[in-house]
Amino acid sequence: MFFLRSLIICCYLMTAYWASIHFPSLKMVFYPTLGAFSFLFIHRIGQLKDVVRIIIGAIIAVSLGSFFYTLNTGAVSFFATAIVTISLIQVFKWNAAPILAVSFIPYFAHPDNLWALPIAVLASLVGLLIPLWLISRLEQFTWLIRFNETVEQLRLKALTVTRILKEPPATEIIQKSRN
Repeated sequence: MFFLRSLIICCYLMTAYWASIHFPSLKMVFYPTLGAFSFLFIHRIGQLKDVVRIIIGAIIAVSLGSFFYTLNTGAVSFFATAIVTISLIQVFKWNAAPILAVSFIPYFAHPDNLWALPIAVLASLVGLLIPLWLISRLEQFTWLIRFNETVEQLRLKALTVTRILKEPPATEIIQKSRN
């Protein structure tokens, strides 16, 4: 089912990117770390509790980053953001590297106010729950499971053919073994 999950998540990312380009008020809804969260979440579809904990951690981290950035835009506040976020990740066992990355967004996006980024991150991650919900519903259809298995078999065959085509001819192997 990984192909279906990837397809739906990529559609969500494309939509978030499109919205951020076409609507100035949604400029910060798309950020590269959203892709990392998406990839992480497609492996945890059945673990909604963990996904919600990670979303809460991301909101806390970006809020801390925005707060420290508002106090000072320099290296010391960046360090404070990093050390506090890493400590929180360890204490709460969030086990998600994108949380640290999202805490640094204020230092690159330069938000106009303190709450712009936390709200944008909240909106994009809560919005990510919609395709995750859709994936969990679609994966219950047996015809879709069979289709996915067929796609996976075709992918494996294509990999086998590619590997065979990359192998040197047998005469080269015999020649090399004689030397």
